[in-house]
Amino acid sequence: MPTSSATVYDARSVGTPFGNCTEPSNVKAGGGKCPIRFQCSGCGFYRPAPSFLPAVEDHIRGLKADRESAVAMDAAAFVIRNLTDQIDSFQAVVTGIRTALAEMPEAERHHIEEAAALLRKVRAAEPPNLLPIVGLPTRSNCNG
Repeated sequence: MPTSSATVYDARSVGTPFGNCTEPSNVKAGGGKCPIRFQCSGCGFYRPAPSFLPAVEDHIRGLKADRESAVAMDAAAFVIRNLTDQIDSFQAVVTGIRTALAEMPEAERHHIEEAAALLRKVRAAEPPNLLPIVGLPTRSNCNG
């Protein structure tokens, strides 16, 4: 459901890879309680962002490479099917974004494309968010 305010939308969504999630229990948990285990592209609560379009296309290329590796490794059929389904799902995201952009008036599409390019530049300049890694004791600093 569209909202009239960016602030309201931000309060009712959490960030996900390539967009936002509006699923209420996940939003309430700050993004840590996805009922379908973070398979965003296949969820009706997923809101992909146009600024991530090149990243989604890169992700699709990576999934295709993974699928080729799985085929070469003679992986189980469900593994290959899962990768194919993910590719199809993310391709639908790309098609949806491109269709929505194409249906916009020229001036609005131009503003969205400029904002998306700026966001990509900002993201490229930021250091990546890495998971915290706790140091493990080594033999030289272990008491015992």
